[in-house]
Amino acid sequence: MTITDPARRPSRRNVGRGSGATNTTARSAVGERLRDARETRGLDLHRVERDTKIRSKYLAALEDGEYTELPGDVYARGFLRNYATYLGLDADEIEEEWRQEAGSATPVRPTFVGPQPITMSRRVVLQRSHLVIAMVAVIVIVVGSYFGYQLTRYLSYPTLAVASAGNTVYLPIGTPVYVLRGTATPGTTVLIKWNGQDPKSVLVDDAGQWSYQAVVQPGRNQFDITAENLDTSHASTTTSLTVIVATPTPTPVVPTVALTNPVDGSSAATGTVTVTGTSSMVNTVTLTQIFVGGPLAAGATLPPATPTPAPPSPGVSPTLAPGATATTKPQTANVGLDGSFTFTVTLTPGRWQLMVVGTGAKSVQTKPVSRTVSVPYKGITVQIWVKGGTATSIYVMHDGNKIDVPVNSIEQDGWTYTVTATKYVCISAYPPNIVFISVNGTAYGSISTFGGQHAVIDTTGVPQNISSC
Repeated sequence: MTITDPARRPSRRNVGRGSGATNTTARSAVGERLRDARETRGLDLHRVERDTKIRSKYLAALEDGEYTELPGDVYARGFLRNYATYLGLDADEIEEEWRQEAGSATPVRPTFVGPQPITMSRRVVLQRSHLVIAMVAVIVIVVGSYFGYQLTRYLSYPTLAVASAGNTVYLPIGTPVYVLRGTATPGTTVLIKWNGQDPKSVLVDDAGQWSYQAVVQPGRNQFDITAENLDTSHASTTTSLTVIVATPTPTPVVPTVALTNPVDGSSAATGTVTVTGTSSMVNTVTLTQIFVGGPLAAGATLPPATPTPAPPSPGVSPTLAPGATATTKPQTANVGLDGSFTFTVTLTPGRWQLMVVGTGAKSVQTKPVSRTVSVPYKGITVQIWVKGGTATSIYVMHDGNKIDVPVNSIEQDGWTYTVTATKYVCISAYPPNIVFISVNGTAYGSISTFGGQHAVIDTTGVPQNISSC
């Protein structure tokens, strides 16, 4: 005969505690985790009771491990999962620890074994009533499990996680869509709201996965994502994600001008040139005529390696023909309604740079545009300059008896002079290697290049050496 101890099962609050002493290590591990998570967040039980609708005494019982104070295992499990989810803990992990802890906390009742009676082997007869009882028991278990599951589902709050590298995602220019992905409690609905649109809903599959392809616009796109149990209206904490699609840097709008006539490098036989062009965001245009040198001889070009004539000295006119000046007075004209403009100028023989600048609102100017035009000259144009020392003796005359520079003139480094003639030009210089000349825009080097200290240029345009002028 087996005799069991009919003593009353002790309360869980006394499990692991000595008589008359307090042992803090006997406190529930699950309760410690719940209390630590709550205190870390700076919450009290009254605040948690208000948010979760679970009475504070049940919350305290969960933290203290006093599970006998709870209304029952089904409610205890629901309260535990709901409280863990609220504190951001893994509800499944907390429930498993609670099951193990609750199981280990059940006291083992002593069993006393007395003399065993001698029994006769008896055949067990399975009767129809036994089958009925078994079926009823199975039905009760199934129905109880179903209602337990529904109760747990009703009491729990959905979880939500969004798969992203951070709270802000940057996309390149022109990206049209962005795919949102993540995990949530299976069977719940994920609601996605962004850019002022109505929320879009996505069902979470049985594996807890969800995804949605959202159309994004250039710039900032703010997504607010929530998982919700539509049956219970329980929702997770809203997760925000910012997706920024790069936008191209706008090109500033500036006034512009363009020339349509004359063609660069063209020749104007009469000296009259019509300048035309178009403009944008321009009110007026200004034309400046800059003299850049004498006209080139027929078929001649200016080699890049030849010396460039030195700038004119103060008070010395750089003209290569009567009436020509280095820079004429600028002309200003209004543009038409279509942005077009026209100038008509008369140029003296030589090579000219025609430069146009437009002026728009607030005096904003355009970049200058220019064309080079040559006006032919049938005479002889000679430019003379000193480079690399002091010329101790220079003499220049043209057309037989017209003296330009008196005999034995002394000129310093950088001195320049231009003479025009119809028959010839005669030059005498010493030392001849530092006195350079160009004829009709073509540079010929120093006077010494021609074999002496004299050079005569006639209508052929080619310098020659003679004994004297």
